[in-house]
Amino acid sequence: MQDSNANSAGTYSQTVGLLYVFNLIVGTGALALPKAFQTAGWLLSILILSASAFMSYVAATFVIESLAVANAVVSKNRRRERNENASESGPSTFEIVRKVEVGEMSSMFLSKTTLLISYFSIIVYLFGDLAIYSTTVPKSAMNMLCSSINVTVTKSTDPCRPSLADWLSRMAVYRICVIVFVGFVCLPMVLAGITKTQTIQMMTTFSRWLAFILMIVLASMQLINDGAEGKPPVANVHGFGSLFGVAVYAFMCHHSLPSLVTPMGSKNRIFGLIGLVYLLVGAFYFTLSLTGAFAFEHVQDIYTLNFLHDDNTSFIYSIIDYFLAAFPIITLTSSYPIIALTLINNVKVVKDLIFPKTGAENESLLEEEEADSEDESEARNTRNGKSFVDVLVPALVLSIPTFISFMTDDMLLLASITGSLPGVFVQFAIPCFLVISARRHARSILNFPVPRKYESPFQGSGWVAAIAVWATCAIIMVILNLTGFKF
Repeated sequence: MQDSNANSAGTYSQTVGLLYVFNLIVGTGALALPKAFQTAGWLLSILILSASAFMSYVAATFVIESLAVANAVVSKNRRRERNENASESGPSTFEIVRKVEVGEMSSMFLSKTTLLISYFSIIVYLFGDLAIYSTTVPKSAMNMLCSSINVTVTKSTDPCRPSLADWLSRMAVYRICVIVFVGFVCLPMVLAGITKTQTIQMMTTFSRWLAFILMIVLASMQLINDGAEGKPPVANVHGFGSLFGVAVYAFMCHHSLPSLVTPMGSKNRIFGLIGLVYLLVGAFYFTLSLTGAFAFEHVQDIYTLNFLHDDNTSFIYSIIDYFLAAFPIITLTSSYPIIALTLINNVKVVKDLIFPKTGAENESLLEEEEADSEDESEARNTRNGKSFVDVLVPALVLSIPTFISFMTDDMLLLASITGSLPGVFVQFAIPCFLVISARRHARSILNFPVPRKYESPFQGSGWVAAIAVWATCAIIMVILNLTGFKF
């Protein structure tokens, strides 16, 4: 029997939900792809990105299947609480009507050791994500403040502007921007608990679409008018490692899929439609990356910076160029607090898993919750304000990615490491662990197979093995690339 409040789960249409999935996938990683294409070669990049997209799609279907089983578990537990017959499971109990996050699914299906590994992977990935954010935004700001970078390849030690003091090098200005961005913009937003509102979400979505369309159009126009200034090889195995990592990072969406799929009003043909989204994202990535790799002689690791020209031909063109340069600043600044708060919450969960609260502490907390109503509790928290620990923990957590950004401004390097090391676990390992355990749980505990509607098209154990091989190759290639190994 399906729960009575199941219908309340659908808060937007399936089309809107798929659009959200598209927006989730097309993120910061897309800005590093043109550089990776130019470095690794256009044909090799197409092959690797296609394989990465397919493997990512397989893993996404695993997450959705696990989500269906998790909903069946929740439904069974609720029936047991209502003293109903909890032994019977049917197709309706697998309907995805409640949002069960990846961490919660891990708690349901995985052992404590595997659960800790999953959380550590997510935490390290989020650290890398924040490092990319706190590198991309300051680097974009620095290049808007300093001289243009497109005529010649500049060094970090070059002066920001000829008229400024020598000590104000590009790297010095970049580091000042890092301090300002994290310390004076993002940290206060994190401490205040600011998250995206619907208005901000719509604005960032609009700016993202506008920016990517403009980049494709401008690069295509440059190719038509000036020919191909870039000469990417067909294949360059020396760029293999960074390409692997960026390709994985560019299709990251799995940790947020439950929160996007659950509110969809209809989940019919969900796997086929998600596959269509992946095809559209792939076509979008190919167009963006190939036009950029051939249009510019030197593609920057943050692709938007290639549109900051020395000599702007018109006022409108200048506005477009600076909008594109500011695009990462606009979108990532609004996303940073959400990622940071998610990271902090995951750190707290791991702390509780490793150092569980004692019975006395739990009893004390329970008594406190029972004594106060929700409004009284909120009022008390407001009166007390944030404690020193509430400020210290976020500051310490954010200091790690900030330090990484302080030491390097190479966004391509950070994206390849984040995508290939922790990203591999988040995108591939965790979905595989979940689906194996969820299928076993459905057969042995729920005594009912996953309905065809939510059954991943990739049922054979060979698919899990294929993902494992792909993930291992990604890790090995990036490690070899980082150590300077030459093929």
